[in-house]
Amino acid sequence: GNSCKRLIKQWYQRRVRGGPAVTVETVKKCFQSLCEAAQTDNRTTSMYVSRDVARTVLAEQGVTDHVTELLAECSGEDGRVFTPTLVSLLQAATLGEEKVFALIIVDVQNDFISGSLAVNEGEKVVPVINEMGVNFKHIYKTVDWHPADHISFYPNIKSGLYPTSDKSEIHGADSEMFQTVIVAGPPELPQTLWPVHCVQQSEGSDFHPDLESFPDEVRVEKGMNKMVDSYSGFWDNGDTDHTPLYSWLLDAGVTDVVVCGIAMDYCVGFTALDSARHGFRTIVVEEAVRGVAPTTTEAMIGRCKTASVEFVSSANIPEIVAAGNDADRLERIMRAKTHFTAVSTR
Repeated sequence: GNSCKRLIKQWYQRRVRGGPAVTVETVKKCFQSLCEAAQTDNRTTSMYVSRDVARTVLAEQGVTDHVTELLAECSGEDGRVFTPTLVSLLQAATLGEEKVFALIIVDVQNDFISGSLAVNEGEKVVPVINEMGVNFKHIYKTVDWHPADHISFYPNIKSGLYPTSDKSEIHGADSEMFQTVIVAGPPELPQTLWPVHCVQQSEGSDFHPDLESFPDEVRVEKGMNKMVDSYSGFWDNGDTDHTPLYSWLLDAGVTDVVVCGIAMDYCVGFTALDSARHGFRTIVVEEAVRGVAPTTTEAMIGRCKTASVEFVSSANIPEIVAAGNDADRLERIMRAKTHFTAVSTR
């Protein structure tokens, strides 16, 4: 609201004048502390904290101005603080109105193009991404980087290595590839049963050989925890742990995120949703994605559009990246809070 705009403007003006204000380092420390406090508070998710916990974390990082007002802006209907919105508003105080774009290339790995979990026409995203990448200074490539005993692998469930929950309609010995079970955990979560794929140090986990290497690109590894799958480049599927990607985007001053890669209905889609959840303008490039199946791809595109993720042609990317300022950032952050406090991304 207007009160939020005023306090962000005041923080920003103090930074310009050289006085004490919110810095990128402050935002990163708040994010990490809020995630840790949320896990202690909830034991299941890093997305929410009580107002008292949030107030304590902010005070520890020297954020004391307008805190009551700020926390009111970031709270859902149940009164708990939605941590991505709180951190996004703090981040907004460190930025001007100039747009800074990042390209996130999701899981363009051999196993998803020609290997054990090959996606139809997956190879066709590669030349589109290569041509598009020259428009970006900040490029992040995510990779599935699983241990051999990962919980998402069908043989590990079928064999009983990981038991299923009593809540699961399907249990290990009776399961089939691509079905969904509920694993006992912890954490207790739904899990689609995939072929063995992208095992660490395997050829299948390598980037596709035709994918360009870009100057200063950053590799983002996900799915290393054997007990939790990780579709998104930001968060695992239980919202319990996160990669360094968000902190790296903060360091780079990123405002707008462009997402592409494989697969639209899973890793691309959840990466785009999490990007939007963190308050970034988020764009998916239509020709630079492919999905596992038409029905799940269509459903994920619908979810993304409902969350204000944009879908554009690769031909429009140079013009979009060259565009002007980002005066609507605060409105976008607040729209994200309204949407994601009401609808789970998982």
